[in-house]
Amino acid sequence: RDPKPMPGLYEALEALEARGLPLAVASSSPMPLIEAALDGLGVRARFQHVCSATAETHGKPHPAVYLRAAALLGVPAHECLALEDSLNGAISAKGARMVLAAIPDRRHVPQDKLVKFAFADVVLESLADLADVDTWRMLGEA
Repeated sequence: RDPKPMPGLYEALEALEARGLPLAVASSSPMPLIEAALDGLGVRARFQHVCSATAETHGKPHPAVYLRAAALLGVPAHECLALEDSLNGAISAKGARMVLAAIPDRRHVPQDKLVKFAFADVVLESLADLADVDTWRMLGEA
């Protein structure tokens, strides 16, 4: 069964690559599942590193997997932009002191629960919003 991309995935990757940003995955899923999803979506080669929290002493919401991804990219964590659809992942990213763009899965997060993501630097409707210059202004040109 092929994985379904989040809306705007391919547009977001193009926008991030156009900015020359190195990309990594920091997921709480096991590595075989991450790799199968990335391969199924045809995007594996677009990421310089893939990290699973299962390889860390602590999983999300601990920031370890995000800190590892930043270290592998050679970028200070506070200079990284994290894209997160889950609350534990968002907590993990902010714990790593990253700039956070939350993209809650609207199928699973009702409108009245979006307030839980209020600590994010920006809450987006879709990954495609990363192609919008206004998003980057809200992020302080992260």
